[in-house]
Amino acid sequence: MGEFIGLTIAGLSLGAIYAIAASGLVVTYTTSGVFNFAHGAVGMIMAFVYWQLRVQDHWSAPAALGLSLLVIAPAIGLLLEAVLIRRLNVNDTGMTLIVTVAVMVALMGVAFTIWPPTIGRLLPQFFGPNGHVSIDGELISYEELISIGLAVATALGLRLFFHNTRIGVAMRGVVDDRQLMAMNGRSPQFLNALSWMIGAAFGALAGILTASTYTLDVLTLTLLVLNSFAAAMLGRLRNLPLTFLGAIVLGLANAYMTGYLRLTGWLVELRPVLPTLFLFIVLVALPAVRLRAGTAAVSKAIRVPGARASLVNGAVLVAVAAIAAPFIHGIALGNVNEGAALGIGALSIVLLSGYGGQMSLAQYAFFGLGAWLFGETGHGGNPLGLLAAAGAGAVLGALVALPALRLRRLEFALSTLAFGTLAWYMFLSQPQIIGLGDVNIPRLHLPGLSLQNDRVNLVFLAVVFALLSAGVLAIRRSRYGRILIAARDSEAACATLGLNLRLTKILLFALASAIATFGGAIYGSTQLIVTSNDFQYVSSLFIVLIVYVWGISTPGGALAGGMSLALAPLVEAHVPARFQALTYFFTGLGALTILTHPEGVIPLITERLRLLNPLAAYRSRQTRQVRVANEQLLTTVEVRRATPADA
Repeated sequence: MGEFIGLTIAGLSLGAIYAIAASGLVVTYTTSGVFNFAHGAVGMIMAFVYWQLRVQDHWSAPAALGLSLLVIAPAIGLLLEAVLIRRLNVNDTGMTLIVTVAVMVALMGVAFTIWPPTIGRLLPQFFGPNGHVSIDGELISYEELISIGLAVATALGLRLFFHNTRIGVAMRGVVDDRQLMAMNGRSPQFLNALSWMIGAAFGALAGILTASTYTLDVLTLTLLVLNSFAAAMLGRLRNLPLTFLGAIVLGLANAYMTGYLRLTGWLVELRPVLPTLFLFIVLVALPAVRLRAGTAAVSKAIRVPGARASLVNGAVLVAVAAIAAPFIHGIALGNVNEGAALGIGALSIVLLSGYGGQMSLAQYAFFGLGAWLFGETGHGGNPLGLLAAAGAGAVLGALVALPALRLRRLEFALSTLAFGTLAWYMFLSQPQIIGLGDVNIPRLHLPGLSLQNDRVNLVFLAVVFALLSAGVLAIRRSRYGRILIAARDSEAACATLGLNLRLTKILLFALASAIATFGGAIYGSTQLIVTSNDFQYVSSLFIVLIVYVWGISTPGGALAGGMSLALAPLVEAHVPARFQALTYFFTGLGALTILTHPEGVIPLITERLRLLNPLAAYRSRQTRQVRVANEQLLTTVEVRRATPADA
């Protein structure tokens, strides 16, 4: 009986931390409509701030907690909302996710730089080593009881606040109609800012409780929010009682699994992925979302090269690779090859997110699958292994797309993140698949052409990228590509026109997944030796982020993104160890440029260069004038339509 009580208290304590973290997500989403991927990073930063005050500066626990939770955390939330969140279009799910992912990466860079990883960094418990009570022979720490009490207080407090106070009701309604709320005398900006201040405080509290009870680690605390996703999604990011119920169920399941089950083999990985598995089940079981009319997230149109221009650009890329290859030596040559291979796989992101408007956070799972399949089927470098990888990826992508037919874009993005996490733990990290040991992948062998030389392989990768990018651009120019762009901007409008969105999405994910697994096979062939760590699920966040920065709607963004990830270690090698993590910070900071230039760096530079041509500049001014005149005409028509009703 004592063991059961101990496990129950431990499960309730862990569930309480999940509940507090999830409540912060619900508060910010309910008010602003933005899902905050940086929620865990804010909690992580505040846990280190509390450690700095408590351990390094010798503050008392109440003073350090008060400053952290009541001053610094709300200030961070206010800063994020004022500088970033209020500038976002909540209908553009991809942009909102990428901006918050950028904040997460930047905060990780700050933490790694200020508090470099060390062994033995511990956060003292609030009541010391003797702060516990004995229940039927089981020692229950005061920290666990405090976590449970704070979760109960949070649940009751938020319920009363959102349903029994005028400002709480206003915060619930502002996301549905900001203009109506403003007409009733409430400031949407103030309500958003208040919600982000409250959400940051809850994130900070969850981070400090986690660090005090479990561990003080940058990655662990940052990814804590992934475990709270499941609880938040059970309540559809709005229902607090269901959110807390999901958190408690997760905590108890984790504790009972640890205490009563003796897992062996691949089931050993079931415990760390339990929240992710729960999230995936919740998302799949959610009822289908009806298409709703609303403000479409219409992106700026980007020029699409014609067939001839695509081939010319590809030929230029191959020529540049052939000329530059002899001058690249040593480790740098291997990194450039790696970047080119990643760029091939990243073309799937351009097709899926840039053209289709869907966010997938499981690309590295498909990369890993492609590398493994090529190692299994491409014996001796047989090119048929590439076709096997692409075919398997297409089938798997079509299956993964099935939830997309009934989920919102945010929910689908989270489902792919859950899928990627499960794929890494339950498949790629298994010793019989890839595991942590080195797995040899054969270099691709083509009749009459040896690719064993890295310089020759680089030129070959350039040829593959050029041909594949030309194919992706051909899809964009086709009727199917126009349907993708229309569905990206407004699925409801496409449905009213009789377009088959189900078939469109299934084909989209099949094509994108085929490209991703094909790219993974090329990547494995290029690297020759891979481990499961090469396909960490967290890496999917980084590659999507980088491709967005360079240009999510252009193949050049995929190549630049792959090169950025591959060449980053070369830059870090020439930087003092303490400042190597600044690459995280500058990556996140650079990603925030998409707020002002959502089309990306490469399309922006291309357009600026094109405008150096006087004729192109004149045509651009004429187009802009016509667009402004049309907008003014539409505004006048709307005003005239509204005048009789107002009168």
